[in-house]
Amino acid sequence: MSRNERVIRLAALALGLALTHSGAFAAEPSKNAYPGAFDRPPVNEEPALTKDEQSKLKDDLTKARDRQNSQVKTKEATPALKTKSPSGK
Repeated sequence: MSRNERVIRLAALALGLALTHSGAFAAEPSKNAYPGAFDRPPVNEEPALTKDEQSKLKDDLTKARDRQNSQVKTKEATPALKTKSPSGK
C-alpha cells in the first residue's frame, strides 16, 4: 500500500468519525422510537371515567365479588362426593 493510499484512507476515516461525532447522521428527535428520558405526555383535561361511570363500575365489581364469594361458600358447604375407583374397591 502506497503512502498516498494510506493518507486517503486515514482522511476518509477521520472524515467519517467527524461526521458521526457531529451528529450529522443522528435521527431527528421526532423520528426516535422512544421518547426522551424527561419528556412527559400532555396532561389530560378530561377524567378517564365520569362520576356515573365510576359508580356503575364500582357497583358491577361489588356484585361480581359478592357472586364469587357466594359460589365459594356453596362449594365449601357441599361435601365432596367420593367416587368409586374403577377396580370396584
